[in-house]
Order: sequence, then structure tokens, then C-alpha cells
Amino acid sequence: MITLHMGGIPETAMVLGPVFLIIAFIRIARRNEANVSDDEDDWDADLGDLPNK
Repeated sequence: MITLHMGGIPETAMVLGPVFLIIAFIRIARRNEANVSDDEDDWDADLGDLPNK
């Protein structure tokens, strides 16, 4: 345990862990944003639409 601590493994994990989490969240957000249709950008897109006849 002391040899692992002296090697800096816990410190590296404390630094790299949050960085990898942030990168993962950004990738998930970009992937989900790419799948959204253009109609979703406008929160009231159907407000002024005429009914289909």
C-alpha cells in the first residue's frame, strides 16, 4: 500500500478521474444533440402551425 502511494497512483486517479468524467459527459451530450431534430430547437414550434386538412 505504501509503495502504491509513493508511486502517485491515488493522486493520479484523483486528477484524471474527474477529467475523464467531464470528457465522457461532453461526448454524451454531443451525441444526443446530433440526434435531435431541428423542430426540437424551437420550444413552441407547433404554436402557429395551421391544421392539416
